[in-house]
Amino acid sequence: MRRYSRSRITDYYYSYEEIKFNVVRTLMELIYRTKGSILTFTSKKIAVYAGIPPQPILLTLVKDVLENLRSEGLIRRYKKTSHGVKYIVDVSSPLWTAAKNKEYIWRIESPYLKPVLIRIRNEVER
Repeated sequence: MRRYSRSRITDYYYSYEEIKFNVVRTLMELIYRTKGSILTFTSKKIAVYAGIPPQPILLTLVKDVLENLRSEGLIRRYKKTSHGVKYIVDVSSPLWTAAKNKEYIWRIESPYLKPVLIRIRNEVER
């Protein structure tokens, strides 16, 4: 089981932007590693891969980020059950194209993601 430092956990409680950055970066990494043309995921799966503790309040914030991505048209809701919501992203998404080739990051037109994309772009250039 993954251990989380106390200070790192409290950082997430104070910074929505940090959670948003980690969720988007993790989603792009998962897309990059995908060999097929579709990726399905839940908010808990993204949180675990991002190193965010799967605590209910933090999972709610991860879900909020995913719902904002859905409203921007970058991901879709695949299934909603009593166990939660499963999301899907496929090759037709601009997020998929940007994850596979970082040069296309600027083709994503999303005011919600603008600060995150700038930060990801700066990481790529280093």
